Amino acid sequence: MNKIKKYLIVIIATGLLGEIYFYPFTGEFRFSAGVIAFSLVLLIVEDLNEILLAFFTGIFILLLRILINSLFSVGDFTTLLYNNLPGAIYYISYGIWSYFFYLRDNKESLYMTIASLFCIDVISNIIEIVLRGNLSKQIFLFIIFMGLIRSILAYIIFYIIKSKEQKAIEDEYLKRYVQLNTLVSNIQAEMFYLKKSMRDIENVMSRSYALYEKNKENKEISAEALDIARQVHEIKKDYYRVIDGFDSFLKDFETNDIIEFKDIAFIIESNTKRYIKEKKKNIELNFLMRDNLSISHYYSIFTILNNLITNSIDAIEKVGRIEIEEKVQDDFLILWVRDNGKGIEEDLIPYIFTPGFTTKFDEKTGSASTGIGLSHVENIVDELKGEIQVKSGKNGTEFKICIPIHSLRR
Repeated sequence: MNKIKKYLIVIIATGLLGEIYFYPFTGEFRFSAGVIAFSLVLLIVEDLNEILLAFFTGIFILLLRILINSLFSVGDFTTLLYNNLPGAIYYISYGIWSYFFYLRDNKESLYMTIASLFCIDVISNIIEIVLRGNLSKQIFLFIIFMGLIRSILAYIIFYIIKSKEQKAIEDEYLKRYVQLNTLVSNIQAEMFYLKKSMRDIENVMSRSYALYEKNKENKEISAEALDIARQVHEIKKDYYRVIDGFDSFLKDFETNDIIEFKDIAFIIESNTKRYIKEKKKNIELNFLMRDNLSISHYYSIFTILNNLITNSIDAIEKVGRIEIEEKVQDDFLILWVRDNGKGIEEDLIPYIFTPGFTTKFDEKTGSASTGIGLSHVENIVDELKGEIQVKSGKNGTEFKICIPIHSLRR
């Protein structure tokens, strides 16, 4: 039913556009906008059969023109049929020749498409004018001229439409790519907490088993301690399965692709601007790329920069500036994240990488932040055999991260 509806829409639209026309010569021979519309449909709407579409379009145009002529002119049905049949045959011929010229198969080629449209248009026009019985050298030359103009115009419109469609597809792909990268970056952040929980679970299990060993003579306590150790062991196995699954997921992403820093910057910038807008702040975000390094271990960079930039946004009251600089020096990737926010008190700097330490509180609930963002950043930098430094004062804060390049291309 949807396909029938599509046929009807195209046929009716082409027929109505066919009534936008002019007569270049005396007689019934005319050039209309319907031809360009019909050629565009043949190029763009690939699931409609060219010959069927052409046949029914020709029939509809014939009936429509007979109806219109009968309302505004005097003449019997035979005369009206004779005058309008060549125009209908033009569209039928156009569709048939489109099929034999493989118009749709060659549409990615500029020259082949224009040449095909030109030949189809000229042949169909000659058939129409021959049926009208007034072919002349002047008309033939005009057919050639108009065929060329109409073919070029049709291709230009087709190219514009396809370019917009491609741009929409690319925008949607980019949106999903940004979302995916953000998701994976967040998963990697959560992995830090899961691994920390694993260490806590192992510690509890060890202490429970030690309690069992210490109280073997007290059957009640030893049995309870052993039961706790067994239950914790089951929890530990579940955690291992989850962590292994996430590890495999992240490794698949980080070993199959290589990304340039400019692309990382673009993705982070897109997300950050949305976050800034949500926070209702006026913050200028600048990326300075000195070397545009290509990276395979790039989710770590996403996580590091996302955390540091988010902290910078939170440190800026309403209006401010954040600068992210990238540079390669002596086989190290060096990153700076600078802001002109309120800064960090000097006596607090030694504690900012401590898990659980925070100076952030929710204004509505009064609840403290988790305080593990910077500790997670430090943990990732350590895993990459790098180092992180911080300088802060009344004019803002600067984080400097140095990571060996070989750690990012493992």
